Amino acid sequence: MKTINSLSGGKTSSYLAVHYPANHEIFSLILIDDKKCSPKDKGLIKIVSDKIGKQFIATGEDDKTLLVMLKLEQKIGREIIWVTGESFDELIKRKKYLPNQMTRFCTTELKMKPIFEWWKKNINEKVIMRIGYRYDEQERKDNFSTFFHAIIGKSKSGLRNKWAYVEWREGEFNLIDDKINHWHINKYWIEYNKYAAENNKIDFPPDNNCKWCFWKDVQQLRKNWEDAPEKLAWAANLETPKMRWKKETTYDNIAKIGLQSDFNFGTGSGCQSGYCTD
Repeated sequence: MKTINSLSGGKTSSYLAVHYPANHEIFSLILIDDKKCSPKDKGLIKIVSDKIGKQFIATGEDDKTLLVMLKLEQKIGREIIWVTGESFDELIKRKKYLPNQMTRFCTTELKMKPIFEWWKKNINEKVIMRIGYRYDEQERKDNFSTFFHAIIGKSKSGLRNKWAYVEWREGEFNLIDDKINHWHINKYWIEYNKYAAENNKIDFPPDNNCKWCFWKDVQQLRKNWEDAPEKLAWAANLETPKMRWKKETTYDNIAKIGLQSDFNFGTGSGCQSGYCTD
């Protein structure tokens, strides 16, 4: 079977790409339509637009993630395929409510679905997929699904979509098998950047995945208000009295709380769906 590495732009999946080459390296990019969140570098916008095959406006992820994926491709010497789905704005407009810990549809729709659709168009046979599950988080593989709920055609009348659970992949957990944990990965990238030429160094974002992700701790979100205010404002502006990212508070309120200097920032979103991890 062909192999696919699912990349996120974080240290762990990048380590996976370096040490466990696959037939295909794939990065699924989260899009948003707010021009206030666009990267300041117009050249980067052009490069990303070429990568995804359409005009790029902005991403919900740290802009450093874009540079990480471009530099990682140069390091491994293999193409990294960028895929995207609808924008987060389009998804919320279609769903008419915000994802949250109880209804976490965003990862499936914006991360998994674009990869599945690329697979269906280009491979369409069962593959081995690798995701960066480390040895120190091996319990996460229990949530790995080999099926995807997808449209496979039309009903006999042609008026309704026909859905089915498609078995499209098997999981392979190289980092768990080889007992690679966060310490090994962090050490590797420290050593790499220590000796790499200046233009080859990889500057990973301090906090991976969507900057406003509801899985993140309130203190991490407060820090992200400082690091990416336009993106947190985008998220806050979507909230209403009846529609929130977090049940216990609003993102406008998070912006007003104090910042704990002793908080362990940059630990990721903790997404339970298996795609939004470092």
